[in-house]
Amino acid sequence: MNGTGGILVLGHPRSGTTLLRRLLDAHPEIAAPPETHLFGAGARFLAAETTAAGTDMGVLSGLGFVGFAEEEVLGRLRALCFGFLEDYARRAGKGRWAEKTAFDVFHLPAIELLCGDRVHYVGLVRHPLDVAVSCKEFCDAAGIYPSVLHEYLRRYPQPIEAFVRSWIAAAELLMDLGRRRQERTVILRYEDLVDDPAGVMAALLAFLGADVDISFLEAALERQGDLGFSDHKSYAQSRVHRDSLDRWSSLPRPQVDRLSEPLAPLLEAFGYPPIAHGPGQSREEARRRYLLGLQATARRHNA
Repeated sequence: MNGTGGILVLGHPRSGTTLLRRLLDAHPEIAAPPETHLFGAGARFLAAETTAAGTDMGVLSGLGFVGFAEEEVLGRLRALCFGFLEDYARRAGKGRWAEKTAFDVFHLPAIELLCGDRVHYVGLVRHPLDVAVSCKEFCDAAGIYPSVLHEYLRRYPQPIEAFVRSWIAAAELLMDLGRRRQERTVILRYEDLVDDPAGVMAALLAFLGADVDISFLEAALERQGDLGFSDHKSYAQSRVHRDSLDRWSSLPRPQVDRLSEPLAPLLEAFGYPPIAHGPGQSREEARRRYLLGLQATARRHNA
């Protein structure tokens, strides 16, 4: 496998994809801009609905009726998306581009249709409960729930569960992609990246066919690079660290227990330990703990 072609970094938001993008961008051969939203826009362009009779109603069918073959439409759209990124890489004096936009994973079927085997796909997963905690913090700070998550928030009114369910959907999309395009796809764990950045990056670069000299990592996060849509927390860090691991321990135990069952198969698939159930709690005990919390808050307020 030679070191050519684009690189798509994919993962559920708050999975460490910005960190990975910044590390790739520090490589002398790879230019990785902040989020461009190019491929999500391309996926929306290709979106279609199906009538009850099975007729596809979208741009590919619409243009097909007037003489434009599907591959021609995809080729023109691909040239648009790839062209911007190729120009960006040239301006940076580099031969390859890597694109990471947080919500692309939810558009993966259309993005795969557009890109096929013309890119390498790099998936990044992080423990789902840590992702959920981080997503909740991000949405609270931003004052918005991004539209791609609305489906999950409508079905699951507790935000933590909604984010866990969206993580499950994203993880299954990545696993399906890996099965279909084994030669072009690698899936990494965020925890492994922060535990051993040199080892993980060396293996990733070998997979990408890039120069595996990782000396660039020493100062990778000290260089700011271009600013744009991205995770602001990443820019506050000058080193890879483990401080954001296991933050989910602050979640209410009954909530964690409820989520352990739907998460169990994917936790196992990605090599995470199973979630051990905490001691059971009756409804009466839950009410008692709630009242004790209110009393403690009132005492602090009146002190």
